[in-house]
Amino acid sequence: MSQPLEQTLERFTGRSTAQGSSLRQRFAVLPSRQEPRCLVPLGDTGAALAGFRAYRPFELRDRVVKGLLSQIVRTGWNGWAIESLYIGEPLGLKALVTNVTGERNPVFAIHLSTPNKYRKLTIQVMRPGGRPVGYVKVALSQPAVTRIRHEAAVLTDLAALRPHVPRVLYAGEWQDSYLLFVSALEGRPGPARLSEMHVEFLEKLAAIGRATKPGRTLVNEIAARWEEVAWRCDWRWQRIGQAALVEARRELEGVTVPCALAHGDFCPWNTRVHQGQLGVFDWENCTEQAPLGWDTFHFSVEAAGARKKSWRAQFDLAGGGARGLFLLYLIDSLSKLLEEQSESPAAMECRREMLVNELSIREERLA
Repeated sequence: MSQPLEQTLERFTGRSTAQGSSLRQRFAVLPSRQEPRCLVPLGDTGAALAGFRAYRPFELRDRVVKGLLSQIVRTGWNGWAIESLYIGEPLGLKALVTNVTGERNPVFAIHLSTPNKYRKLTIQVMRPGGRPVGYVKVALSQPAVTRIRHEAAVLTDLAALRPHVPRVLYAGEWQDSYLLFVSALEGRPGPARLSEMHVEFLEKLAAIGRATKPGRTLVNEIAARWEEVAWRCDWRWQRIGQAALVEARRELEGVTVPCALAHGDFCPWNTRVHQGQLGVFDWENCTEQAPLGWDTFHFSVEAAGARKKSWRAQFDLAGGGARGLFLLYLIDSLSKLLEEQSESPAAMECRREMLVNELSIREERLA
């Protein structure tokens, strides 16, 4: 059994792999025991399908497998699992869910985040049949504890934005780590394109902590962050980053930048739609006084990357320092990926290509 899987089971059950427990349930391990990302409960078709829906593999092969298995699960056949595992009942977690929500027979699906210094478990809590109750986040590292604590504080402070944001059901120390239990947001997955409901939500968020910042100051802040992590890149990356900062400084000279609270990871898969309103979850990366528009940039970049589409087709960056802010967003986003020690080469390459394209556009205009 791989070390990530052992750590996952220990956090979930509250003890070592719990193989000796008489109360055990069979889970499918996706995509494999060596590289676990999702553990789906078997024996409850509705809960298994709900667990599948929250599983977002990055590799094309794994996405194809997910689609095929989802169709098989709908038939009710439990012999489909490529790799499976019997796991002891998480008595402590079950007691917590029952005490907080009243649900006496919760069903769980387990999602393991991308390997990085902030790695965590997200445990999908459901009623029998797959109806969502909420989501539990458990840190797998000390940096992840800090980030999950931050999310708990943010959600508490954003009570005025409900029902757009989840409620904190429980937050506190848990098995030498930290646990956050939040309510589920109702509705269907949010659309992959920006719409009026997205703009309406972002306007409400932007009204919190509104401020302004000189463009030069903003460039200096992002440049300092880039310098802290640029050593992780080869010289080509470093040259691209420096060129982007020079161009951003030119674009934002004399510009005053409006700033406000930002979600920090505003993207289609972190949203739900219910009765025409947008709900947004995963607030770990929420930032104070981020430039207005960065959440929009992030949404568009992430959606374009997922669909392998051009970001440039969606927005006009002319005027008002918008292009400079976009360059800064890309540098800031790359800095975060490097600081996280993220194993996301596709996300890194996507942003590198966008930087190169923007710098090439500038060179073409000067030619």
